[in-house]
Amino acid sequence: MSAMMTNTLIVGGGPAGLAPLLAASRNSQLDRIMAAGLAIAERGPAIGRGRIGNYAINSDSTGNTLVSGLLDNPHPVLANLWNHPTTKAVAAYGVRSVPLALVGELMAALGVAFHEIAAASGNPVLLGHEALHTKRTSDGLWQTRLRRVADGSEMSILSHFVVLATGGHQPQSILTNRYMNGRPLLPTYAGKLIQSDTALTAAGLDAIGARLAASRNRRIAIIGSSSSAMACANALLRSKFGPDLGEGAVTLLHRRPLRVFFPSAAEALSEGYDEFGAEDICPVSGFVFRFAGFRLESRELVMAVRGIGGRPPEKRLRLHRLASGSDPAALSVLDEAEVIVAALGYRPRALPVLSASGRPISLFADDPAGSLVDGECRVLDAQRMPLDGLLGIGLAAGFTAPEKVGGEPSFSGQTNSLWQWQNDVGALIARQIHAQGLSKSVATAAPKLARPLSRAALSEPLPS
Repeated sequence: MSAMMTNTLIVGGGPAGLAPLLAASRNSQLDRIMAAGLAIAERGPAIGRGRIGNYAINSDSTGNTLVSGLLDNPHPVLANLWNHPTTKAVAAYGVRSVPLALVGELMAALGVAFHEIAAASGNPVLLGHEALHTKRTSDGLWQTRLRRVADGSEMSILSHFVVLATGGHQPQSILTNRYMNGRPLLPTYAGKLIQSDTALTAAGLDAIGARLAASRNRRIAIIGSSSSAMACANALLRSKFGPDLGEGAVTLLHRRPLRVFFPSAAEALSEGYDEFGAEDICPVSGFVFRFAGFRLESRELVMAVRGIGGRPPEKRLRLHRLASGSDPAALSVLDEAEVIVAALGYRPRALPVLSASGRPISLFADDPAGSLVDGECRVLDAQRMPLDGLLGIGLAAGFTAPEKVGGEPSFSGQTNSLWQWQNDVGALIARQIHAQGLSKSVATAAPKLARPLSRAALSEPLPS
């Protein structure tokens, strides 16, 4: 098994994994990060795209926002992407939302650019490699074992930093641990439950349509208050079978209030929306419900269903605010539905972490309500203490730090915006990696990843 060394290893080359590099490029830090040593390990055949293009919905960000990281980018390779046909196609949407399939193509083009930049600086992009675990060494480094998917061969990478961009998932435990009037969703509604991650794909929508076509009952229930829940409602109403859905065919069961984003308090009031206070206004931007509010297509749907701003009513969708105690009406909705879509969020897909002695380190993310990272993007152990040099970013990482990225003081959730990953959140990671590159010249103190190390050159034995 080969063993190599670098300053930073990014595990996961999807949109979140590349976000700190894009943030670094905009602050003229990318070349130094590359010079210090960088490796990207990606299980798939290419970096950049990830899974974002798999969803049959539109973005919550405008076309202008999605290409903003490339506008006047100081790095020449990334600046050239401004003239890429896909960039132009996304930019053409202007202030409108963009199909995620096209966003996936943009991320793929960005991945090609970063692959080129890494190759030019002698840093590898390890495609078709999955991370098995990372182990703390006695001298404070991280030793990560990778396995090549094609043949099962393994390698070990020693690094100062490991950035976990391993994404999120919706485990079955989300359904078994969620109760409605004392009854767990599973197994109570087994057979008609589908999670939002599947429902938002073309195949998932086709499966829902086929089930409705085979039944006289054409009722659908959605459980959740997040952007995914409203995206599911939008996708169902706009699907091939959407025009055949009758009045009240889709019911959204939600616990939290459905907030609406506005660029300013004055604009909100002009639309007759006054469900906010001073704590709901971002002090940096002046936006109302900057993080908690629905945007673009989801925003329009909420406003239409609620009759805000004179929107034409959308009668196919009903809203039901779940009661804190007994709620027989909600149970009736679930019992009568032919399909139940659970939009209950994601859990982080964390990498197993080992101590220097080889024992597993429990993470805060192992707690059903715990987050992977703190406000500095540092991975937390079970006692909520940061693990030095272990960083995380992306879907379900649980990042929340309004003092660093802004947002309304009343917001208590996590932010999962691609724009934020590529800007404020990614910059937090880039700064930490960049500072390490300034204080310790890994490029000269140790062989870069392109040059294998022998076992004897490692300070720690390879984990078994």
